[in-house]
Amino acid sequence: MHALDVREGALVLGVPDRFFRDWVDDHYRSLLEATLARVGNGLVKVAYEVVEEPSGGPNLLPAPTVKENSARPPRLNARFTFATFVVSDSNQLPAAAAQAVSEKPGHNYNPLYIYGGTGLGKTHLLHAVGNHIWEKDGSQRVVYLSSEQFTNEYVESVREHRMADFRRKFREECDVLLIDDIQFLGKREETQKEFFYTFNTLYELNKAIVLTSDTLPSEIPGLEERLRSRFTMGLITDIREPNYETRVAILQKKAEAERLTLPDDVAHFIAKHIQRNVRELEGALVKLSAIHSLSRQPLTVEFAANVLKDILPANRVVDVEAIQREVARYYKVTVEALKEDRRHKALAHARQVAMYLCRKLTKSSFPEIASRFNKDHSTVIASVRKVEGSRETDPTVKRELDDLEEKLGV
Repeated sequence: MHALDVREGALVLGVPDRFFRDWVDDHYRSLLEATLARVGNGLVKVAYEVVEEPSGGPNLLPAPTVKENSARPPRLNARFTFATFVVSDSNQLPAAAAQAVSEKPGHNYNPLYIYGGTGLGKTHLLHAVGNHIWEKDGSQRVVYLSSEQFTNEYVESVREHRMADFRRKFREECDVLLIDDIQFLGKREETQKEFFYTFNTLYELNKAIVLTSDTLPSEIPGLEERLRSRFTMGLITDIREPNYETRVAILQKKAEAERLTLPDDVAHFIAKHIQRNVRELEGALVKLSAIHSLSRQPLTVEFAANVLKDILPANRVVDVEAIQREVARYYKVTVEALKEDRRHKALAHARQVAMYLCRKLTKSSFPEIASRFNKDHSTVIASVRKVEGSRETDPTVKRELDDLEEKLGV
């Protein structure tokens, strides 16, 4: 993004595509116009112009290459490719699986089911699969949409008596079906029925199916058992939260794509404070780039701290409840399960880690911690000692504890 012109009292910003324009306008119009009011010499409005090809501006994103023989499939974002996806330990398997699907659609890992938290890159991989397949073969009919959009199209087709058109689009005129947020299909019985038959038709024809969700198929409320079974026929893989080094790499790669020179100390500052969400990292970088471009102030840690003060998480109080919540998230269990008397090995380990962190990071006594886990204080003492020993001898436990302490901000 860069400044193009001044027209009719508005600063015109060059953007690479409509998706980028809409995202910036939704999130930062008020901030940009407030900044202009302070430094813009009478400019109070922001306008946008889609720039088809890069003109060499300092922050301009490279415009996507458009194939001459066919139009890019609807809804596919050209900016989300495998080349712009940062691969790390937290996403290596889903990234490799998505790449394999894009090389042999319908034959490798069909269906591919990717799950994980919000803003970790599931949608990016879904677009990357579609873009790669289309770039290789423009005759491939790629259909990308969310489960919400699938439901809306189904309801509209029923209402307007156009089910033949609906079924033709998704069964006969589709080679690759990419569905985002499939969890929202739960509890929608009629839509599930239609999707079930669509899935079966495509699968039997060796058409590629890639699904994303925020949870496992078995954990989607209201999902019919026959769909759960279909979703598990291929490969199920998860994306986890990026570690510190990965967050820095993501920022540096995004900055490079935007032709923005991002100092290492600024990248490390942002990565330290925004820990869980790739989307938040990208949003912080977009905001920093925009204000830097408008104000021409140098990119320093102090400048970043001032610009991002409204979106950086505030210092959190580390108490027993905060530790229980973070440990539960990290090990993918519930807080209630940490307090139950279940002896499952993985759950017992999570509970012991939580007790250890409560003792190390809070001023709570052993009896106080015990009461918060519905245990006696001797159990807490034994758990703390066990984890202390494991931290010294087991690299995996040490890494888990380091990750959790970083997430807790200590």
